Amino acid sequence: MTSSSSSLPVTFRDLAPEDLSDLDWSGGSTHLESLARELEGASAGNSVLLVGVLPNGRVVALGGADFRSSAQLGVLWMLVVHETLQSLGIGSRLITELEQRVRDHGARAVRLEVEHDNPRAAALYRRLGYRELGSELQSWAVTGGRTYVTVSSVLEKAL
Repeated sequence: MTSSSSSLPVTFRDLAPEDLSDLDWSGGSTHLESLARELEGASAGNSVLLVGVLPNGRVVALGGADFRSSAQLGVLWMLVVHETLQSLGIGSRLITELEQRVRDHGARAVRLEVEHDNPRAAALYRRLGYRELGSELQSWAVTGGRTYVTVSSVLEKAL
């Protein structure tokens, strides 16, 4: 599949608490609880959480940048576009918006991780100039008290 430029009028803005109810498509209840906690970090300046929104108010994309690891580095995470709107350029625009927020924060590089079983996302990140640094074992809590474990490629881009 090829990615085309999005003609959808998606705007990007900071995630607000009232957006959480419109993000059920992005993950289960554990994911939404994590997002609610991260809103506190964003209000303290430790991170940025953005959503992509259609003119009707529907949230169709989500992504964050975390600044806690280093003043010179923004770590992108939770990058997701609603499955019915993927490959329309929304993900590229979301990343561009997040990169600008990282620059505005004063960081000189941006890093992200992509699961090895997600080649479409990895190809997007490489097209956007990200270079592989290595691999990492990762885990996080999922709904039902379980833990999800995966191997991810770590990618970085100078700003």
